[in-house]
Amino acid sequence: MKLSAQILICLKLEAPHWFLPAKVVLAPFWILLPALAVDVFMTMVNFIFMYLSLLLKKGVHGISTVTVTEVPAGHLAELPCLSSDDYHRFMFWQLKDDHHIIGPGNPMDENKYNYEVLTGKLFIKSVSTAESGFYRCISKGIADHSAINIHSVELVVKKDWEDVWENDFETNLLRGMAAVMVVVVAIAIVLFIITTKKKRNHRFFDLEESRENSPEKYTPNVNAGPAVSAPTIEVAGIDNTALDIDFPRVFKQMQK
Repeated sequence: MKLSAQILICLKLEAPHWFLPAKVVLAPFWILLPALAVDVFMTMVNFIFMYLSLLLKKGVHGISTVTVTEVPAGHLAELPCLSSDDYHRFMFWQLKDDHHIIGPGNPMDENKYNYEVLTGKLFIKSVSTAESGFYRCISKGIADHSAINIHSVELVVKKDWEDVWENDFETNLLRGMAAVMVVVVAIAIVLFIITTKKKRNHRFFDLEESRENSPEKYTPNVNAGPAVSAPTIEVAGIDNTALDIDFPRVFKQMQK
């Protein structure tokens, strides 16, 4: 890559002395420009790596080193400061919000925090879930004060579910709301059953009253009489005594 750049520069300098125009001579070498850009980028990357290696040699490390500490809610949390060793001295703790500093010469809430000057161990009293997060312990070099050592500690606050069930306000509120809902549903069911029964009984009484107030229908008592046999027509005549006529008596009355 460097060789191509040098060739390109030499061609630019010597081009005015040639018989051909400079644009014609330099045209094939414009293809090398992307390669030159890559060369510059790699040079910058190497410079960044060299700078980071120098920082690590000076003692700024521990960014990837994270210690996890689990503490039940309401207990005392002890966070170790592993950045303080034989070559570094504890300076201060930086809390998770990056605005509170706990260390020598910095005001703090003594009822909540405390620390050891020699070891840098941090004590947090009665921790809560809101205090979960990352805490950074920062120490400086003893021989070289520009050497900074940083160690991060992740505080994980675990909940005691029995205490939450008994003392947590939101849990108790949800539990009370659930109990109220159960009572309301039970009352609604009882009222529905009572109103349904009342409607059925009211319909039954209305039906009985309508039957009592309705007029009685006439039902004639028809007694079946003796069966009357139909006259039977025979060949000799009608066999019926009611139709027999006393013709001699009729003739006598007619003569009188």
